Amino acid sequence: MKTSIKAALIFALIWIITVMSIYLLGYSVDLFRPVELFGLFTLLGAVFTGLFLTKKEQGYDERPALDDFKVGMQSGLLYTIIITSFIYVYHETIDPSIRESMIQDRIMAINEQVPDNATYQKMQELDPTWKDKSFDDYIENQEIQTRSFISAKFTALIHLFVLFMFSLFYSFFVTIVIRKVILRQ
Repeated sequence: MKTSIKAALIFALIWIITVMSIYLLGYSVDLFRPVELFGLFTLLGAVFTGLFLTKKEQGYDERPALDDFKVGMQSGLLYTIIITSFIYVYHETIDPSIRESMIQDRIMAINEQVPDNATYQKMQELDPTWKDKSFDDYIENQEIQTRSFISAKFTALIHLFVLFMFSLFYSFFVTIVIRKVILRQ
């Protein structure tokens, strides 16, 4: 198995173990954002470790930068696929409390913005979309949109996109750092 693949698997496993440990300790909702940032850090670790150890195996030979970028992307893309798959399963079956917490926060924000029928009528004057709809229709529509927006599929899709973009950036950045700073090629 390629070293870049091993690095991706190891760092993905580190992140998954961290997430499951936090879930089992009961802090999944409270530590959601720091765990997401830790995921970006482990992605960087996977790309750097995969590329550096591959260069070491090759005897630090001078190769085209595109080859180094490809090795970094191997680690980054495998990590992205593993983590995105785990995130879908995690939010769908293991711990839907994070998703429910986000939905409840959004519904509370909607109710604060449009707390009563009088506020809704003022909004109707500004937005013709709601002209023929009642206040209850508006609230129900907003709740349906919130639930569809904050779903396990959508969360996984967003993670896929974000992690892919960071994989591209990290692969490019790590290639430059390893070639110019560490190996001085």
